[in-house]
This record gives sequence, structure tokens and C-alpha cells, in this order.
Amino acid sequence: MPKKTALLAIALVFCAALAPAQRYRIKYSYDDKDPISLENAIRLALENNYGLLLTEQDVVIAEQRLKEAKLLYLPQVSVNAGATAYNLDSPTVLPDSLGLRFINPSAGHQREDLFYGVGLLATQNIYTGGRTSSTVSLANAALKEAMSRYEAVKSSVIFNTKQAFLEYLFLQNKESVIKETARRAREAISKSKSKKWERVLIDADMAGLESEVSKVEEALNAAHLKLLSALNKELNSKVFVSGEFDFSPIDVDLAKITMWAMEFRPELKSALYKLEMDNIAVKLSLAKRYPDIILGFGYDRLGENNINDENMHFTLALKLPIGYDYATQLRQKKAEQRQTVLRRAAIEDAIRLQVRTAYNNVMYWQKETAARRITWDGIKKELNGVAQSGLDSADIIKIFEYYYKTGAGYLEGIKQHMLAVAELELAVGQDIRD
Repeated sequence: MPKKTALLAIALVFCAALAPAQRYRIKYSYDDKDPISLENAIRLALENNYGLLLTEQDVVIAEQRLKEAKLLYLPQVSVNAGATAYNLDSPTVLPDSLGLRFINPSAGHQREDLFYGVGLLATQNIYTGGRTSSTVSLANAALKEAMSRYEAVKSSVIFNTKQAFLEYLFLQNKESVIKETARRAREAISKSKSKKWERVLIDADMAGLESEVSKVEEALNAAHLKLLSALNKELNSKVFVSGEFDFSPIDVDLAKITMWAMEFRPELKSALYKLEMDNIAVKLSLAKRYPDIILGFGYDRLGENNINDENMHFTLALKLPIGYDYATQLRQKKAEQRQTVLRRAAIEDAIRLQVRTAYNNVMYWQKETAARRITWDGIKKELNGVAQSGLDSADIIKIFEYYYKTGAGYLEGIKQHMLAVAELELAVGQDIRD
């Protein structure tokens, strides 16, 4: 029973060590035989992306540095014990690493006699001119900045996954349209009358449709590889996707989403935390001019061949640093602070431009795709009577080619609109449909 308890304790400690690295991403597993949705593709990409995993470790490192900085509030305690063999003609002091003990050789000292010492030393900083609190604040700001960088990488991974997923879904639908077009064209031609010499032209036109089927299949294979790369899966894997691929207009207000971008974009948050870190760095440079007030306590038991002697002391010390680089460091930190302010302003301008550009792109494709859908719906209604229209086979082929071209154009519009919405969400920093 004690052995099982020990194993359980070890397992709990191991899990606790892994916890910081696991809570920043969503774990997801799926059956390779089942179709994967866009949401699950994003989860799988977040689980496997190397860049995101590396940035996640930056967050873990920043967390540990914050904990380490908070330890500065605690007293510094050291315990030492030693046995010293000596042959001295005059008194000496052991170095600090060996206990900093004073040894005064006695007249009756023998070579086999040892000087023993056991001691405890504790020091507590009572006042540091704000250096300790500033160090903790700096570590806290660094943690927030690392988390913002993590969110920026996460947003980029989500957008790249959406791009790969929508491209693959688009080509799947395009493949269905071209195969349907080729099938219906063959059926319509078989019911029409044509002269023998016209069969050559008809076969050439049909070969063009069959060639388009091959092109779409090749593009689909390339898109499949790109999707596997985005999901960071083995390139010999097979992924099946499913999801809605339809035109869904959105209504957004440019001023509102621009305001959201200023609030939610992780890059801007990162710049703000970097500015906070520079402000604290300036404060730390100024704090170096202030003294330290330190309270110390020491206790020793020592003696030759015994530890009968007892020493105890309390010390209140004032330590005033004198440096020659205060002014240069302060000017350096203020210059870095100014650089961060300028970078933040540049990031704000870039975000506003990105939001407006993405918004204009959404509005264009929203209008364009709506027009393409009207054309596509009209052609589908008129196409059913082509075989009974009395047209010759060459005209029927041209009609079906136009049918495919229009359908592919509509599917392209849907894809571009969905990508434009995804790009706008990336620019804003959150889902704009909420």
C-alpha cells in the first residue's frame, strides 16, 4: 500500500509539472476515417503547430520568471556546515563559500584536530528603493506580453487553417460541378442528332471538359497536401473534410470593428505591454540611486573538535550603491521607451489599414458573389430543356461549357467571400459574427 501511494504521488507531481504547458491549447483527437469539420481542423492545427508550441513555452518560461521574481520578497536563507583541517601561523578567515569563519590557531593545536562549524544565515531586504516591486512588475508585464504573442501566433494559425480548409472544400465542390457538367453534356449529346463530320468537333470539345476534370482533381490533390501541412499531419495521411460551403452575407459597421481591433488585436496588446516594460525599466534605472536597507541574522555553533561555542548576531545595514552609469542607463531606457511608443503608433496605423482593406474586400465579394449567384440560379433553371431544344451538338457543348464556367465562378465567389470574412476576423482579432 505505501508503494502505491508513492507511485500516485510521483504521478501527481509529474502531471503538475506538465500542467502549465497544456492549458494554453485545446487537445483534440479524431478518427481518420471520419470527415473533419472546420472547427475540428482548427483544433487539430492548434494542437500540432510547431510555432504555436514554441510560443507556448515562452509563456511557461515567463510564468516561472514571475514566480522567481516574487521570491525576492522572501528572506535569503543559507545553512552551512564544515570541518577544517589547518596548520596556521596566524589567524585566518575562511572564504564566504566555506562559511566565512574566523580561525585562531591555539598553542596546543595538533594536526589531527579539526575545526568544526555549523551555522545559519538569513538576510531580508526591508527597503530596496522599489527595485524588488519593479522587478516583479516587469516579470508580470513580460508574461502578459508573451501571452499576447501567443494569441497573435494562434490567430495566424487559425487563419492559415481556414485558408487551406476552404480551398480544399471549394475544389471538392468544383469537382462535383465539372463532373456533373461532363455527365449531363454526354447525356444531352447522345440524344441530339449530328453529322459524322461534326463528331470530330464534338469529341474535341468533350475532351476539353474531361481535361478540366483532370485539372480540378490535380488541384484537389495539391490542396489536400496543403491542408495536411496546415494540420501538421503526415503527408501520406488522408483527410476527409465536411462543412457548409455557401454564400452567407454579413452586416458589419466599419467604425465598430475598427474599435474592436484596437481592443482585441494581440499585436497591439503586446506593444502596450512592451511599453509598460519600458516604463518599468526606466523606473528601475532611477531606483538604482536609492539605498538598500537590509536586516540580517546569523547563528553559529563552532569549535575545535567540538561545537560548544555559540555565536549569534542581528544586523541592520544600509547599503548605498555608487555608480557612474546612472545617467547613461537612464537615457538608454528612455530612448527604448520612445522607440516602443513609435512602434505602437505604427502598429495602430497598420491595424486600421488592415481592417479597412479587409472590410472593402468583404464588401466587394459580397456584392460580386450575390450577382454571380443570380446568374448561376438562372442558368440552372434554363439548362433542363437543352436536350429537347433542337440545338445541334456543338451548341449544346458550348452551353454546358458556359454552365460550368458560371458555376465555377460562383463557387470561386463563395470561397473568396469566406476568405475575406476570415481575413477581416484576423484583422479585428475576434469573430465578427458574434
